[in-house]
Amino acid sequence: MTEQELRRYKVISHWMESSITGVEAAAKLGLSYRQVLRLKKKISKEGATGVIHKNRGRKPAHALPDSLKTTIREHMTGDKYHNCNDHHLSELLAEHEKIQVSPSTIRRIRIKAALPPKKKRRPPKSHRSRKRRAQEGELVQLDGSPHHWLEDRAEPFSLLAAIDDATGKIVTAVFRPQEDTEGYFQLTEQMARSAGIPMAVYTDRHMIFRSPKDKLTIEQELAGESVPLSQYGQALKELGIE
Repeated sequence: MTEQELRRYKVISHWMESSITGVEAAAKLGLSYRQVLRLKKKISKEGATGVIHKNRGRKPAHALPDSLKTTIREHMTGDKYHNCNDHHLSELLAEHEKIQVSPSTIRRIRIKAALPPKKKRRPPKSHRSRKRRAQEGELVQLDGSPHHWLEDRAEPFSLLAAIDDATGKIVTAVFRPQEDTEGYFQLTEQMARSAGIPMAVYTDRHMIFRSPKDKLTIEQELAGESVPLSQYGQALKELGIE
């Protein structure tokens, strides 16, 4: 008899001895009055065994045979399915081995066998491509590419380029020892002289394009302060470039 069953037997016995009422017995056991009434009838008829669940010690009718559990464990650890997670293994066993078991059943067998879970294979994320601007000069993309441009004849250096978003044309480009603010100033000057000033530029999150303190506190926002700009960002603002 479990501790819970023993408690139920004692409380119902007190009720049968009129020490407490049926409502009090239900409250003590956390059961409804109808439930404690059924327990009282069972104890009156069967004694203490009336509180013991009748299915104790019985194997469930729908339980998997031990031989089938062993087969599933062998598939889990074998070469054929060893990389499959619970859901995938359930599908493959049904398709190739004619074994119909749910992922939750496979999980219980795996846990009992002390086998670690396999990571679920997630589908690749789909990225919606950004629609290009309609006219040339609306948006220019700025980016730097460090590379061995001269192969082994020189150290790697960076190519800074301005590419028009609408046409895909390279507006201008400069080589620099590394991606730096001075290089983007040169790039912007060449772009302005050769193609004019664009309406906006698109950049990555490099520190050249943003201030390291680009997040305002609540107090700063309430005070009406604006996000601080980097040196290059301030230059773009003065040129009227978004």
